[in-house]
Formats: sequence, structure tokens, C-alpha cells
Amino acid sequence: MLNDYCLKTIKQIDTLSAAVESVAEKTTDLNKTALHEFVTILDSMSQKVDLLGIDLTFLRKVLSGNVFFERSSLYTQRIELERWVLCATLLSIMLIVLFAGVIAFCRQSRKGAVVFSGLGFAIFIVGWLLLAAIFPASMAFVDFCADGTQFIREYMSNEAMALFEFYRECNPTMSHDNLPSVIHMDKISAQLSDIQEISQKFDTRIEALFNASSRETVELFEQVKIINDGMTVALKSIGALETTVSCYTYHNDILIMERSFCTDGIIGSSIMLYCLILLEAFLFTLLLIVSRSWHLFARLPSDYVEVDEEDPFFPRGNDSAIPVDIYGSHVLNPRTRFANSLDRTEQSTGTTSATCGLTNGSIINNHTSASTALLNSNAESSTPPWHRGLTSQATASSTANAPPAVGTSSMMHTAYQANTDEATYQRRNYHEQFDV
Repeated sequence: MLNDYCLKTIKQIDTLSAAVESVAEKTTDLNKTALHEFVTILDSMSQKVDLLGIDLTFLRKVLSGNVFFERSSLYTQRIELERWVLCATLLSIMLIVLFAGVIAFCRQSRKGAVVFSGLGFAIFIVGWLLLAAIFPASMAFVDFCADGTQFIREYMSNEAMALFEFYRECNPTMSHDNLPSVIHMDKISAQLSDIQEISQKFDTRIEALFNASSRETVELFEQVKIINDGMTVALKSIGALETTVSCYTYHNDILIMERSFCTDGIIGSSIMLYCLILLEAFLFTLLLIVSRSWHLFARLPSDYVEVDEEDPFFPRGNDSAIPVDIYGSHVLNPRTRFANSLDRTEQSTGTTSATCGLTNGSIINNHTSASTALLNSNAESSTPPWHRGLTSQATASSTANAPPAVGTSSMMHTAYQANTDEATYQRRNYHEQFDV
């Protein structure tokens, strides 16, 4: 704003000087000496405004050095947010997985141990990567706080460094004279005061040179009024600037920034660093313990071992001692069961009803030995045994044989209707005992 005032004031002074020369040409009885002095005062005022502009440019350059700190403050807030979001969230996930692994290990859960082993190992690697990044950053942070002046000088001018050093060491009193000398505020205020003092004499000199009632003189008064109004705004602006750059305004802020950036920042980085180291050590120990327990969930070998003669549950000699009627009647093998039951002297289980009322081991005269197979096709005749009784007189050999139980009672009545002797009748009854 002060720079704009300087530019506008210079233009207004040039306009006023040109207007004075124009009115002087139209005036006949004019004091040339007074006119020359007034033009000289205008030129001097223009030069003072130029010098004021130079000092304001220097002030702007010095104050623009805090752009580095403003950018650093923005980056610090962003890094702080990312640090809390990333590191705090990651540390919370690590702790949850850690306690979940401890619980799974204490409960001897195979699934929990396996899942914790995988997740724990992944988090273990991520934690060490974080530690590898945070440790050098913490060391660099400590070095910067110990002696970071040389680093800051690479991004800030000496005047800006002197300004911040003033705010750090000054005595914060509620006065406007406690200002940093590097920005030359006293000089700027003095220049504005001189310019104001000069501009206040313009009306008197114009009245002495020209007729106050003329139209041209009124225009000159209006231009002087514009210059004085601009001077009033400039004085108000320089007063606000003095209040802004005084010691009590920034002293506490600089101390808080220094304490929070170095002291509190180092404490926070140290806490995070130590927590990561302890967490990684504890996680590594727990991984070792859990890995030692993996054999609890391993599948044991199941090699086949042949049973020897000393087996107390089933000795080798019992392999040949199979019962005769091990097959029950539900297996539908009555011929083998019936023949073996009659030949051997072992007691039957009573599951067979195919003896037609015969006692075990005894037969009738019209039947052959029960050891003869039912499907016996000997060399005496090629006719099946169950057909011999139908074509010739029944004999002991032919009547003792029976056809297999493949037909039904109705089938037997239709197939053997012509033969009604007693032997055939008995055979039919014998067959029906095995009909299923």
C-alpha cells in the first residue's frame, strides 16, 4: 500500500508542477523568485518520495523473508498430520495384531498362530522400514536444532536472519519505539513526516503566487488536497506497520515456534523412535516364540507297521480259524453254508432254516450226501440233476439234488405240474425254503 502511495504521489507532484507552470505562463505580474522556489520544493518533494519508495522496497524485501517460514509452517503442519495419520494408525494396527497373536498363541490356536505368523512378519518388515526412515530424519532434526543457522542462511537473507534474531532476544514492551533496526522504520517515518510538512505549505505558496479567486488556482488547490489526503493515508499505514513489526507482536510467537519446533518436536520424534524400537524388539521376540510352537500343529508321520505274531489283539494263528457259518443267511449263499454245516461237527449259529427239519449231520435215504454240490454235473448223465427226476424214475442220486433257488413258488407249480410223487413234493418244499 505504501508503494502504491509513492507511485501515485510522484504522479500527482508531476501533475501539480506542470499545472503551476501553465498558470504561471498565463499570469503577467508574477514573482519569478517565488515561483522558482515553489518548483524547487516540488522537485525536492518528488525526490523524497523516490527515496521513500527505495526504503519501502527494502522493507518489503526483508519482510518477504518470512515466506520461507510460512512455507515451512505449512509443510510442518502437513508432515504432522501425515505423521499422526500414518504412524499412529500403523502403530495401532501393529499393537492390535500383536495382542491378537498373543491371545492366539495362549489359546494354542493353529489358525491364529499361522495368521499371526504371516501378518506379524509383514508388520515386522514394515516397522523396520519405518524405523530406517525415521531414525535418520530424527538425527537430522536434532542436528538442525543444535546448529541450523547455516542451513537457514541458504534460504533467507542476512537481514531476515537479523530480524528473527531481534524478535527472539528483544524485550517485549508495549511501545512503538521497540522496533528492529534492520528494516529502517525510523527512517521511513521521518521521511513521511518531512513529506507531510512540505505538502502542508503548498496552499500558502500558491496563494502567494496566484490569484486565489481564479479558476486555475482552484484546480491547483484541489490537486494539493489530493496529495495531502494520500499523505494522511500513508501516515496511518506506517503507524499500522510499526505496530505490526514491533517486538511485543512477534516475540512470543518466535519463542513458541522455536520451542515447539525443536524441543517438543525432538521429544515427539524420540518417543516415536523408542516406541518403534521397543515394538519391533517385542514383535521379534514374539515371532520367535510363535515360530517355536509351529511343531505343535505339524502333522505327525503315520508309517505303516506290520503286525507281528506277538499282537495281543489278533494273533497270526487266528487267520485260519474262521468260523464255518461266518456268513449269515442274509448273504444269500445257502448252498455253501448248508453243505459245510452238515459236513463239519461245529455248532451252527441257527441262522439257517434250509435243513427241512433234518438234524445236523443226518439225511433221509432218498437224498445223497449233503457234501455233494447242488450243481453237480458228473459223467453219468449230461442231464441237469433237477431234470433227471422228471424223465426217469427218481433215484437216490437224482432226488437228493435240488435246483438253485432261482424260481418262485408259482414258477415251480407251472414247470413241474406232471410229477406229483412224494419225492418231488419234498424237493419243492426244500426249494421254497430258499426262495427269496
